[in-house]
Amino acid sequence: MKKESKCFEVRTNDGKVIFSVYVYESGNATEESPGESVEKKGEEKAEKMQIDNSQTDGEEMTAAQKRFLFRLMAGQGIDGDKAHEQLKGLFQVDSLKDVSKYEASKMIERLLEESKGGKDDRVPF
Repeated sequence: MKKESKCFEVRTNDGKVIFSVYVYESGNATEESPGESVEKKGEEKAEKMQIDNSQTDGEEMTAAQKRFLFRLMAGQGIDGDKAHEQLKGLFQVDSLKDVSKYEASKMIERLLEESKGGKDDRVPF
């Protein structure tokens, strides 16, 4: 099956070609209505996002994330055991080992936003 292509060229004022871009038709084109195609792509994207979230949800936060969270707490004047207890309270966990990478990332974003002066009342995850 021959694929259709389009060529786009960028030229100088005197007509010399600077570069050409060839665009080829996708090899997996099917005969479906545009609405079906958009809907199918949306479902595929949602499915991929679910897979991505499930892969990161179970992983424990990294040591770097933990260090950064403690630095952010120190920036608020909370150190050591107080920072540890404060973080457990923010995450609503008994141990920081129960915090996933995703949850840690969201909390870091929240604390950074708060440190810039913005108040963020959203749940971190």
